Amino acid sequence: MLKTAMKALVLASALAAGTSAVAKETIHIGELSWDGARGIQSVLKVVLEDNLDVDVETVAVDQAVMFMSMDKGRGGVDVLPDLWLPQHNNQWEKYIAPGSRESVLANDKPYTGTQGLFIPGYIQDTYGITSIEQLADPEVAKLFDADGDGRGDYWPGDPSWDSTKVERVKAKSFGYDEYFKALEVPDAIFKGYLKKAVRKNVGLLFYYWTPEWIFAEYDLRQLKEPAFDGYAMESKKDDPLYKAGGCWNMYDSAESGDWLAKSEVTCGWQDGTVHVVYSKSLEERAPRVAKFLKHVSFDPRVVNQWILKIGMEKQDPLTVARTWVEANPDTVNAWLSAAE
Repeated sequence: MLKTAMKALVLASALAAGTSAVAKETIHIGELSWDGARGIQSVLKVVLEDNLDVDVETVAVDQAVMFMSMDKGRGGVDVLPDLWLPQHNNQWEKYIAPGSRESVLANDKPYTGTQGLFIPGYIQDTYGITSIEQLADPEVAKLFDADGDGRGDYWPGDPSWDSTKVERVKAKSFGYDEYFKALEVPDAIFKGYLKKAVRKNVGLLFYYWTPEWIFAEYDLRQLKEPAFDGYAMESKKDDPLYKAGGCWNMYDSAESGDWLAKSEVTCGWQDGTVHVVYSKSLEERAPRVAKFLKHVSFDPRVVNQWILKIGMEKQDPLTVARTWVEANPDTVNAWLSAAE
């Protein structure tokens, strides 16, 4: 009789353990390529797994696919850790903004980043190149000819980024696309190009943002551009930043095959507003995780520290994240207290 009771107890315990294992939620974070995002997604993984009883996996897919997955809410992708605005205004307006599908939510406190076109400091100091308008000059373009083919080289961004399309439109709008050729390569390959250009003391024109480790490694200068004065697209008529005849008339490549020809951008970027965004379905599937993500926030100075360690010092992102989490319990506990 005792043996039978013990067997029943063991079986019940095993079934309970199995049920618990099945019930444990797996949170899928969209994996992004830049070092700031790699730092943020690693910190989220460490905190979530150590404190909120979930498993965390990263998923490498295009950002458009991430949004479609978060919209469906089935757990394919649950979190996008580093959403930059205004680059991704189209997705914001479709999935997040009031009156949209409202299937994706954003954290309450984004951080701020700057973005624009940059050149090496030695080019600026020697030749006085300070503004985007100077680029539409064949003699200036030759200063950025890294491979000797007679045309300047410029990197509009990683082919997977929405911002890359804007920079291609900007090159057309300011007229320097006639004298420069676009290097359509991934971010990691671009950094190799930049290293080679600096070593050879030649020019390289490129889009980037801060915080990012390359600005600690190299003397890089941002070019002046006309200030943003409004969106001119019909799709932005209800936006407070809409202005008929504004400097930013960008067509969505998903909706217009000739978006490059039709678009016109004659000003610089606004400063970036950077959010963590997540599927609204987490409010039901993992409510503590959803509350945590709503209240998590990042200091750009701290993000830059992660970028330096991950990008320049080549440290493992998860090691960087765990070291930081252990050294900053007050910040982490403040995030977690909002999840309770």
